[in-house]
Amino acid sequence: MDPVIIVGGGPVGLTTSLLLSDLGVPNVLFERHQGTSIHPKAIGLNQRTIEIFRRLGLHKRIDAAAAPPSSVARTGWYTSLAGRSDLHGRQIAVRDAWGGGQYAEEYAAASPAPYTMLPQIRLEPILRAAAEARPNATVRFSTEVAAIEQHETGVTVALADGERVRGSYLVGADGGKMVANALGIGFSGPTNLVDMVSAHFTADVTPLLPNRECLIYWFVNPDLGGSIGSGYLYHLGPWDEAGHSREWVFACGFRPDDPERFDEKAMKERILRSLGVNRLEMDLHSVSHWYIQSVVADRYRGGRCFLVGDAAHRIPPWGALGLNTGVQDADNLAWKLAATLRDPALSPLLDSYEDERRPIATTVAANSLHNFQNHGDLIDSAIGLDPSAPPSQGWDALRTLWSETPEGKSRRAALDEASRYMDHEFHAHGAENGFAYVRGALAADPETSTLPIDPVTYRPTSRPGHHLPHAWLDGPAGRVSSRDLPAPGRFTLYVDSVAADGWRAALASIEHPLQPVVDVVEAGPTCAHEDSEGTWARLREVTPSGAVLVRPDGIVAWRCHELPAQPEASLTRAFDRILTIGEHL
Repeated sequence: MDPVIIVGGGPVGLTTSLLLSDLGVPNVLFERHQGTSIHPKAIGLNQRTIEIFRRLGLHKRIDAAAAPPSSVARTGWYTSLAGRSDLHGRQIAVRDAWGGGQYAEEYAAASPAPYTMLPQIRLEPILRAAAEARPNATVRFSTEVAAIEQHETGVTVALADGERVRGSYLVGADGGKMVANALGIGFSGPTNLVDMVSAHFTADVTPLLPNRECLIYWFVNPDLGGSIGSGYLYHLGPWDEAGHSREWVFACGFRPDDPERFDEKAMKERILRSLGVNRLEMDLHSVSHWYIQSVVADRYRGGRCFLVGDAAHRIPPWGALGLNTGVQDADNLAWKLAATLRDPALSPLLDSYEDERRPIATTVAANSLHNFQNHGDLIDSAIGLDPSAPPSQGWDALRTLWSETPEGKSRRAALDEASRYMDHEFHAHGAENGFAYVRGALAADPETSTLPIDPVTYRPTSRPGHHLPHAWLDGPAGRVSSRDLPAPGRFTLYVDSVAADGWRAALASIEHPLQPVVDVVEAGPTCAHEDSEGTWARLREVTPSGAVLVRPDGIVAWRCHELPAQPEASLTRAFDRILTIGEHL
């Protein structure tokens, strides 16, 4: 079998390699840089992403490297961390976030995996080491792909040094650097919205912190034009036993009085200005200039080549869904490639990749852009800041905010409402966990939408297109999540013992390309996987004689409320619908 070629060795490319390796698919990964990322980039790993890393056996390593949960439980807005007046160093608002504080039980009930904070510079080495250790993978850094050629039975890449490598399929995970252009795929969406700069530095900021539970400190300083101009600060670890970090990222939008490009001296001065301090021993590691954009590839596939991660979509970081969406792209695609390589009759599965993932990226990109706009439109507006007004007017607005005047009380009420609305970014549990596929490799449900109406609240459901609900079960090997039961690359038919024999017999009698890759798993009150708490009985949304069919990526493909008179006919129709992409029968 020719390997699957992966272009790009960031977190999405490395995850693709790991997923394919564990599915028995040979793969070769090319990364043009000599090592993993040197700039922190993404930090938030949501529950869906950690579930994927659990399947890859990486969760313990990731958990050991991640931020202590108590240090990332909140997000807050401050005028600065210090300063010359009584209005500097003041807390404007603070909210529990990412499963912290009041949201802990809600997040624990939704998934066997926690929301995790681990910066990309620390995640990538974990993924790289794991990928290089897999016998099915060849990982080649310092190797640039210069050209791509497709033919009827495969793909050939030409490397910059002249070497040619043949593969069965190609996955572009290069952040949009080369593969999309080579395939002639364009992008749609707003670009170059705001010119941003971010800096990675080491300093002892801890004594200045007003709240040790916050991951992100958002600054709202009238001297710097409000939220985006004032910037934000978050910690990167590594964390000591007390949860203190020495490394940080600061980011802000460019102001008219900023230099065209920040050198080390100007960047340090900009950080001090937003923090509100005159001096700070600081070691600046890297500076990155970037634009806010919200773009999605017009196509996710060109022949035998596919786009994943930033090669397919570039999403604003507000909401922390960019890297997560990319990792989940890889999870969607990898099992379909493996299935097709094992049995070409399953190749229609590949047609579903774009149908399923592109609508998710389009919606997430729009939501993340909206989150970015909310900082100025909601928080600054509630305070009474006008970015076009003189700074003195902004400071007067802040003084009024904390006054006991009727206007001050009114502004505090507006600010409270605005900060609660920011849960759409910092407690977007519905958007993180509740996205669904409205068409694709599944028996589509007409009531399903790409993202839930309520992006804040996650409501588990077994409707086709959604992730299988999480419930703790007592199995032969101990406590296990319903999400942990599917074997790699295989479909799982969840049944109760009430009708298990009928469903097994029906499955065994079918001749269909999907039939050999379906396992039957019993889960219920008297099953091998015992539902002792009754959670699964409630969340499966079918009767004890019914069934829920789940794909290798944890997506519900089909469900049947109760055992029909001819279950083999029902299963056959379901399998046909899964392979008849885009059809809503």
